[in-house]
Amino acid sequence: MFRLAEEVKGFFALLFPPACPLCQKTLPPETALPFCSACSKEINPLPDGSCSCCALPFSSENSSAHLCDSCSRSQPPFFSVYSVGIYDAGLRKAIHLFKYEGGHYLDRPLGKLMESALDNLPVPDIIVPVPLHSIRLRERTYNQSLLLARELGTILSCPVAATLLERVRNTPQQQGLRAKERTKNLRDAFSCRQLLTGERILLVDDVMTTGATVVACSQVLLDSGAAEVRVAVVGRAGRG
Repeated sequence: MFRLAEEVKGFFALLFPPACPLCQKTLPPETALPFCSACSKEINPLPDGSCSCCALPFSSENSSAHLCDSCSRSQPPFFSVYSVGIYDAGLRKAIHLFKYEGGHYLDRPLGKLMESALDNLPVPDIIVPVPLHSIRLRERTYNQSLLLARELGTILSCPVAATLLERVRNTPQQQGLRAKERTKNLRDAFSCRQLLTGERILLVDDVMTTGATVVACSQVLLDSGAAEVRVAVVGRAGRG
């Protein structure tokens, strides 16, 4: 039975070879990469010189890993941030397609990329996606952070608490707002639906820019009884 299933799988692979989800070029047989080599080359990993807490990439090429000015002045409520790479070029293109152009099928390839960024991550007790407000969810039809969280849940064999966090205010878009405006915009925007009992949580989102969203969510989770919050994102923006 197993041999027959493998033969059927191979037959369909010949008829319908896998394609790069970004450019639609046929992928080489048995490739381990979720994207073709050309699209993969456009994904810029985080440099060695990044904040050891929030993963902010430093502008200097000679920088090493250390706390950025913001994290050294005020410890964020999350423990650390794991990111695939810099939010530019290939990652920006992939995330925009995933988030705004109905590219929900990118959840698996992006989740696979996120897996590679989770080195040394202690296995969490639960995975929690950053929620969308119900109005925004109806407009977009899916929560991209939830799709990523489910992929990571499968990879890490960890339960996903899809509705633990709730977005109780339909805040304006964060895009285009300055750091202080983003923080003010998200004040009292999230709530936790139940009390926690010391769980270690992996909070999942697609992009981290100023960090206002993951800070707000992490604080709510800690205030509700979580022992620790770590953050996983696809793209990490620099401060321009």
